[in-house]
Amino acid sequence: MRTNAAVVALCLLTGGVAVGYADTDDTVGTTDTRSAGQLLNDANRTMKALTSVTIETDTVSGMGNSRSSTLRTDLKGRCTYEATETTGLELEQRRIGETDFIRGNDIYFEMWGRETVPAMREKPWLKSPVSSAVGADALADCAWPFSSSAKATKGEPTEIEGKPVIPVEVPNENVGDGTDTFYIAAEGKPYLLKVVHEGRHHQATTKFSAFDAPLDVRPPAAADVLDLSSLPEDGADE
Repeated sequence: MRTNAAVVALCLLTGGVAVGYADTDDTVGTTDTRSAGQLLNDANRTMKALTSVTIETDTVSGMGNSRSSTLRTDLKGRCTYEATETTGLELEQRRIGETDFIRGNDIYFEMWGRETVPAMREKPWLKSPVSSAVGADALADCAWPFSSSAKATKGEPTEIEGKPVIPVEVPNENVGDGTDTFYIAAEGKPYLLKVVHEGRHHQATTKFSAFDAPLDVRPPAAADVLDLSSLPEDGADE
């Protein structure tokens, strides 16, 4: 597996992006005079204040593999995550506090970063501590890395799905190549609506929506869950 929102160097593969700059006010006018850095800071502050958001990411790697994912999160410790790849991989995750509930298909478990045993196929969901997650599990973090960037260029106003936005371009220093273009709402609250990454090795489009919408994250039915802590530590591989 190649994606994990908690791994900054690969965060764009699950939609992770960087936003932010110096402090400024939230004034938005017909003719926006804010600098690129001020726009990013306003978006950063607005997004961090959300109680929930939906984040949809589509990524295409240089190898031709594509991945689509949807993260619905309170940006703290409760979220749901769904991902599919052209490899056939399917993953569904629910994170509640310090516990992950994980459901994947056979292809996912072939790439699973931990030991597998036949008992793991007996129930649709696995229960595991968040602390046990490893990079190859490709699990999402409920938090989102809205972090600062000192290099930004303001573009000309445009529209996304009929909504006025102001694009801001930033070199991507996490992945090491390419650029991220942030599209920030030009009217109302300065929400971050979309980020497009263009790089030599992959391209990614991330969309943000459902700001402050109700978020109900519940564990699966107990009868459908296998607690990994109940398995023998020396269980044989499948």
